[in-house]
Amino acid sequence: MSTSQFYDDLAEYYDLIYADWGKSMVRQGQAIAQMLLNHFPERAVGGLRLLDVAAGIGTQALPLALLGHRVTARDLSAGAIHRLSREARDRGLSIDAAAADMLRVSETVEGRFESVLCMDNSLPHLLTDAEISAALGQFHDLLDPGGLVLISVRDYAKVDRTPRSTHPYGERLRGTRRFRLGQDWEWLDPSHYRTTLLIEEFREDGWEQVSETQSTYYAISLPRLLELMDAAGFIFCGQSDVPFFQPVLTGRVG
Repeated sequence: MSTSQFYDDLAEYYDLIYADWGKSMVRQGQAIAQMLLNHFPERAVGGLRLLDVAAGIGTQALPLALLGHRVTARDLSAGAIHRLSREARDRGLSIDAAAADMLRVSETVEGRFESVLCMDNSLPHLLTDAEISAALGQFHDLLDPGGLVLISVRDYAKVDRTPRSTHPYGERLRGTRRFRLGQDWEWLDPSHYRTTLLIEEFREDGWEQVSETQSTYYAISLPRLLELMDAAGFIFCGQSDVPFFQPVLTGRVG
């Protein structure tokens, strides 16, 4: 299953990954806004030009737009972008949203940005250093001088490397509907693993599977990713000290 197909199939259920998607959006939007404010202290209010290259259904793009930032949203998944656009309309937001591969995202946007965001462990969907370097080059070229890249990733030094493991999310409610989610991990080699996300809904006859999606990740270490950011031309690379649910690596354009 390709990465785009994974997120196409997941688009209508992706919010269920969070116990409360709305509250998670608020927390993440506020945290990212603080990171931006730390870098652009003269911009005490919104209005930054932001490019979210892995926007998904809008977990970061929507709250940042609500805070007044000018958000351009791109994602490999057309299904995720369709849902993001619907969620933006429902909130009265104007977001430039379109499907695009982050390896060629520059072909789909005009001008440069003050910040590029690549969140939710999206970059490790690229399975080699060469691919990640190519994406980082795109991000660098799309930023204004002094611009900031924000990349959130898992800290794979702390991840269980058991060959096969199960990670339950528990039950979720959507109105009167009940769902339960779980993810199975299978390590393919020391640096790559496959995830299978299962979603079930409780119906008359019990639990019924409604979605099964698979994707593969490159378990790149934080130090190696920082090295690749440096090689791509970013300066002052490091980890943000603003609390977030994943480590956030930052780099500036000189």
